Amino acid sequence: MNRRTGTRILLAVTVTLAALTCATDLVVEHRTEERVVAQASRRLKAEGPVHADLTTPLAGLRTLGGEVGDVEVSAKDIHRQHTTMDVTVRLKGVTTDGDSAGGSATATVGYDQVTRRLGSSGDGMTATGQNGDLVLSGNTGALGLPVTVRARLTATSDSFTITPTTVTVLGRGMAVADLPSAAGLHRELQPRTVPVTGLPHGVALTSAHAADNGLVLGFSIAPGPTPSAGGGAAA
Repeated sequence: MNRRTGTRILLAVTVTLAALTCATDLVVEHRTEERVVAQASRRLKAEGPVHADLTTPLAGLRTLGGEVGDVEVSAKDIHRQHTTMDVTVRLKGVTTDGDSAGGSATATVGYDQVTRRLGSSGDGMTATGQNGDLVLSGNTGALGLPVTVRARLTATSDSFTITPTTVTVLGRGMAVADLPSAAGLHRELQPRTVPVTGLPHGVALTSAHAADNGLVLGFSIAPGPTPSAGGGAAA
């Protein structure tokens, strides 16, 4: 066998082994993703679809050594505390024992849910988002004057606060701080803090902003056992 023939055989063997490794990895990865989806579905009790991605290279083969790597799980229509939301969880360094190196999560609450939760305090106003701020629009007062309120969102580890900053009535804008303190509208536009309760151990609220598709709450996840959804991230 000449040198060229030997090189071709070696190349063919290498390509075949690479293909087998890739195929094995994909099979194991698919099965692992199915197990992650099943576990997430039980914990989150999602009524919509649940999807999992193993984002670390050769994640399937890593599971044979007890490692899963980085995982992203998304779930739709999760019900917590009378609120429906979509959740995405990103965990790093997940093991087959259920530990992780920590990560982050987001919960998106649709504006129909936000409007409903405002209830009577919103005086029939509807919620939308613009450049990260919450925007409330509707009619107010005995004359039903059109009003638009823009509010800033801030967060602590277990609550977020809606702080109205500007109000526009009949096309005229004014800072809320400049409204007469005795005015009824001024009293209605005081900051409102919403507690975020029932968070799993190791999960803390980090941010709140108004996106195009809803109110988005951001969370940090501490290293250790993956959180059990005994409680939910709901306002």
